[in-house]
Amino acid sequence: MPALGWLFSSNTSKFKSSGVSDISPNSNQGKDRVLRGRVSKPTRNKPTPKALKCKALTRDIKDNEDGEGEFRWIKQEEDEDDDDEDEESEKPFPMAMMAQQTDSEDGVTSRHPNTEDIEDDDTDSAPERDTAWRLEQIYINVVLNARNDFPLMPSTWKMHFRGIPLPDGLFYHKEKSKSLRPRIYAHTDRLEYRGGLALRKLIDVHSRIQDIRNDEAVIKNDKEKDEAEKRGLIKTVSTEIVRQLRRAIEQALDWAKQDGEFDRYGGQLPPNVKVIELKNMIATDEPDSEVKIQAEMCSLAEEWRTCASNGDASLQAPVIFGFVIMKHIITIVTLDASDPDAIIHVPCQLHMAEKNQHQWNALAILVTICWARDVLLGYINTRPDLQPEVKSESSDPDA
Repeated sequence: MPALGWLFSSNTSKFKSSGVSDISPNSNQGKDRVLRGRVSKPTRNKPTPKALKCKALTRDIKDNEDGEGEFRWIKQEEDEDDDDEDEESEKPFPMAMMAQQTDSEDGVTSRHPNTEDIEDDDTDSAPERDTAWRLEQIYINVVLNARNDFPLMPSTWKMHFRGIPLPDGLFYHKEKSKSLRPRIYAHTDRLEYRGGLALRKLIDVHSRIQDIRNDEAVIKNDKEKDEAEKRGLIKTVSTEIVRQLRRAIEQALDWAKQDGEFDRYGGQLPPNVKVIELKNMIATDEPDSEVKIQAEMCSLAEEWRTCASNGDASLQAPVIFGFVIMKHIITIVTLDASDPDAIIHVPCQLHMAEKNQHQWNALAILVTICWARDVLLGYINTRPDLQPEVKSESSDPDA
């Protein structure tokens, strides 16, 4: 098994869509359903009543004495491992759980919903089955869309980012080895330095993508070359962009795999992160791309349902994650593997050549990877039947 086989797998296809509905990979009927428009695009700026009810079922925000919001999950114990880390610097998750950074198609400005929006809609007594969110999906969705609002990294990681404009609020004083919400950190102290380097490489790849994109613009504007030659050169440039991005993501995934010590379980678990590389996209390829992304994620979800069926009958398959690479765009997707009828959710898209976004894009990628690692570790803890293989451990983390 390749070094990164535990935490991810890589595939190639074509792409334009940012997300697709859940179908069986081998079902023609399911494909027709996708092509008829059952697509999970990035969520709306204005949350729908059903989305708000889903939010209301899983969390609430209450004001404390100082007027600051306190985030609390309903029917879930307080996060004892996380509460003592920078409690005063923690900000509440925004009410608009489904809000996105992109503008809506009708130009409506994002607003904070109120309880009247929920109470007035008597026809929606519960969220639809295929629009429900697992808690793990809600967590990462909110954090990805408010990356500058929460402390995401231990203060010991500051040394890796000298000269990079990062607000002090992004760092926290780490006192516990485990976080119960998405954060960037290492479980193993000896791998903390490598984690910082992985994040730095995700930041640095941004400038390389910008340089390659500049070369692409020069090729397009070169009047001395014919169109066929231009297309060939542009295809080469696009391939190099994808190669650079894939390499940076794989290095971060390799670090997370080692930090989670997933090699100990051999072939007992499928990966919970999939890297999907999509090439040669044109405007008419969108339906095929949606079906391909859906098929890849559904195939992995089916593996997880099979794996979960070997354990306790009450255990659910975990949320799985995907990085869809189309040229210089990375789309982060999530899917509830326990529900065959679930749809793919799209927390965010990252433009990896956009100016002044290198640090924020890198944070989005690595916080998703760390959260996927933590979700997988949490699942392993619920499976006492999983027996780690006994191997001699090396003191060298690079061995």
